[in-house]
Amino acid sequence: MSGHSTATSSSPEAGPSTLSLRRKAVLNVPEGNQKISEEKEFDPADVRTGDVKQDVLEAIKRINPAEDLRNIGKVPCARQALLTGIAGGTGFGAVVFLSRRRTWTAANWAVGTFVGISALMWENCRRKRVKELSQMAIIQEKFAHRHISQLKRKETASAPVSIETQNISSDKRL
Repeated sequence: MSGHSTATSSSPEAGPSTLSLRRKAVLNVPEGNQKISEEKEFDPADVRTGDVKQDVLEAIKRINPAEDLRNIGKVPCARQALLTGIAGGTGFGAVVFLSRRRTWTAANWAVGTFVGISALMWENCRRKRVKELSQMAIIQEKFAHRHISQLKRKETASAPVSIETQNISSDKRL
């Protein structure tokens, strides 16, 4: 993504019908000419000091497990990666248990498989998401003049002919 940001503007012509047509954004992706992601303001406290020990301690202080687990569903790709890892780990652990009849070995394989599959799914999803967001940013810059509200107005202005009108015109041809 580029370092500059485009200004967002709301169209004064956008009425209630346009607003009712909007749906919730998929994958935290905004609609129309909104920015792809909100730029966070620079916080001088977020800068690394250069002292590894101090930086690690500062990072550890910011960890809040209760809050992180409460918001896990809001993290892009986390749900898919965790569910796939759980299913894969459970399945592989069950197969190992049925074949060897050793509980600890099966549990170790299940946990290892869960971690491996979750990590692979996380990375795969994040890679796809970054690629999709960069493509959307390019398209948004390239076609800034084609705002979603303008396209919907054109779509409603050139509404398709009703079925009854089509039947009448086809009867006249016979």
